[in-house]
Amino acid sequence: MSKQTRRDRIFELIKNAKKVTSEELSKCFGVTEETIRKDLQYLSDKGLIIRTFGGAAIKEYGGERPLNQRMIQNYSEKKKIAAEAASLIHSGNLIVMDAGSTITLLAQYIEQNSDVVVITNSLETTNFLAKSEGITVICAGGKLRVKSMSFQGAQTENAIRSYNVQKAFISCAAVDLKRGIMDTNEGEVRVKNCMIEEADEVYLLADSSKINSIAHVTTCDLSKITAIVTDDGIDNDTVKEYERAGVKMIIAK
Repeated sequence: MSKQTRRDRIFELIKNAKKVTSEELSKCFGVTEETIRKDLQYLSDKGLIIRTFGGAAIKEYGGERPLNQRMIQNYSEKKKIAAEAASLIHSGNLIVMDAGSTITLLAQYIEQNSDVVVITNSLETTNFLAKSEGITVICAGGKLRVKSMSFQGAQTENAIRSYNVQKAFISCAAVDLKRGIMDTNEGEVRVKNCMIEEADEVYLLADSSKINSIAHVTTCDLSKITAIVTDDGIDNDTVKEYERAGVKMIIAK
């Protein structure tokens, strides 16, 4: 079997199964996992699949799932990222957080009695931090979007603009070197852009399945981001590619 034939068949298998592991593919095609990783990287570079920890999944273009479904996808990776991002938050910081699933997990790792002020458009984050000691939470209210459990609209955007934010923690549906940070909803994108504009430092929390993927709407280019915080499932060559382009990568172990 030629290399290209194998890669074509791997793509068809992933398309049908939605998600596979490198080990499964190695056994199926009788080649080493290292060979499979190269095949998967080739398919990822072509924009056909997304790399996941230990394998690959079919790329979904722009589809958005409700927050409770997104919370359980790549949950362990998101917890690592959230814990790593929390180390960037220091006592007395004024931060802003959007309503992404990884950002919602970040709220659980903010140290209590740290005098941190959190501005957020997330109903879930607001409810969680309301029970925390020594953390001030400011809800940037507006029209509630039930699918993401987030507030958006002019009222939300104006509330964010009224503060001098030190650090922004934002999420995305996809990120790509050429297309930048992408999302699935224009209202969410406008809120995120307000957060980016008002913050001195901007941290993008994105699990490795979102790297080199595509979604409907571009939020901003990567030059506006201080760093990307992702998990160690990301391919080393991809990390080097982003770093060569001037993007700081923080890998959560």
